[in-house]
Amino acid sequence: MKPSRHQPNQLICGINQTPYVYVSVIFSFMLLLFFLARPTLLVRSVGPDLPRVWHPVSMPHANREDAIIVTIARDGQVFFRSDRVRPELLPDRIRESLRRGSEKEVYIRADGMAKYGWVAEVLYRVRSAGVEKIGFLVYEKGHVPLPSTI
Repeated sequence: MKPSRHQPNQLICGINQTPYVYVSVIFSFMLLLFFLARPTLLVRSVGPDLPRVWHPVSMPHANREDAIIVTIARDGQVFFRSDRVRPELLPDRIRESLRRGSEKEVYIRADGMAKYGWVAEVLYRVRSAGVEKIGFLVYEKGHVPLPSTI
């Protein structure tokens, strides 16, 4: 029998850096995605929080470029399309849009927390412009809305 050489156990002092590198790369990628997706999150937070209903009616014409959309924010600000406007100027802006060939229907995007008085005033102004066909834009209950802008 040959005598065996006995080597003492040696301590290995070191950290396996491969998992650390993988985690760092994934974390960096996630941060990159967060900052790239952030503008869409900001856009959504600007728009109104529309009321939710069980059986909404589809209004595909509201997506047209020349659709007349009036937005009422929860703080009472009124927007004609994307421009902020005073409620008393709404009839003139609507008539001007109708002269340019827009459909004779107004879509109202009222925040769910907007005061009823503000909505009633906008309705009065829209009707005084000669528009009788008015639709309210809402979300369906149970569905998550897509990001939107004012």
